[in-house]
Amino acid sequence: MGACQSEQPGVMAAGPPAPGVMAVERKTNPPQRLEGGGFTIVDIMSGIPTSRLDPFLMWHELPRAFYKPGEMPGAPMHPHRGFMECPYAKEMVGKDGPSDLDGFNGKDHEGNTAIMRTGDFEFGQVGRGFEHEGLIDKAWTGYLHFFQMWINLPRAHKMDDPKIISCAASKMPVAEVSQSPLVAVKVLLGADVFGCTSPVRCEHVPVQYLDFMLGAGGQVTYEPPAEMQTRLAYVYKGQPTVGGTPCAQGEFLLLGPGSRLDISAGPAEAGVLFLAGRKIGEPVVQHGPFVMTSKAEIQQCFQDYQRGQLCGKMTREVIA
Repeated sequence: MGACQSEQPGVMAAGPPAPGVMAVERKTNPPQRLEGGGFTIVDIMSGIPTSRLDPFLMWHELPRAFYKPGEMPGAPMHPHRGFMECPYAKEMVGKDGPSDLDGFNGKDHEGNTAIMRTGDFEFGQVGRGFEHEGLIDKAWTGYLHFFQMWINLPRAHKMDDPKIISCAASKMPVAEVSQSPLVAVKVLLGADVFGCTSPVRCEHVPVQYLDFMLGAGGQVTYEPPAEMQTRLAYVYKGQPTVGGTPCAQGEFLLLGPGSRLDISAGPAEAGVLFLAGRKIGEPVVQHGPFVMTSKAEIQQCFQDYQRGQLCGKMTREVIA
């Protein structure tokens, strides 16, 4: 992971939240359900109106768990159209430590392959469409923690040819906001975050996707760009206080108006994923793996898929 020098103050002052802090407008305990080939996911944004999530469409966590050989089926080949997908491998480590079997083995409709290992991030601009799969070696056993997030595409770009950018963990910038206690921010998407800019660009929608990692007693404050009025967070570790509200692992936070995000870890380590984005403001019509702006466009997706005409010419980029 590449370390960055902080260019803005990042440590909170003690005491009550200052004016301008984003308060937690709504806090939920997302439900779990089966996905893909039959694995359990947390549907992080379930129950929240689409208009409040714009430009974000879906956010899933595959909770950290231990898997025996063959227990993790992965996701067999399946199609998509009309959005951008952002898988993040938070952790994938074999039972006895790192091994050659670690990783999601991905393949697309053109036969291109890639492997996602611990800390890796992928950005897929689905556009007019692609098909892909993510499978795990049946002999693998170990700990897995994974996230998948979808961002909508403006209608003008829904039929662009697809592009996938695979970024290795070693190339993802991490801002060390504080060393004692440790506060680090991994910049998956976004620019000028404590002096860090992700090498992965979301060209058509201004967004930020940040992983706040706080040691016990750690505190941080961050000001996202004002144009990104949709602000969401998910607690994947610990019991931090966010915007003055005590939170717990597994809770989704819909954040209200304000210029700054305040997070305090408390007596134990904490991890919080944060999303910020500019609204697109267009209709969202979704049917399974297809996200368009009208029912007629969804029907066209199915027709194209049945005729073998869904997918565009794939472009692949690897940052390693």
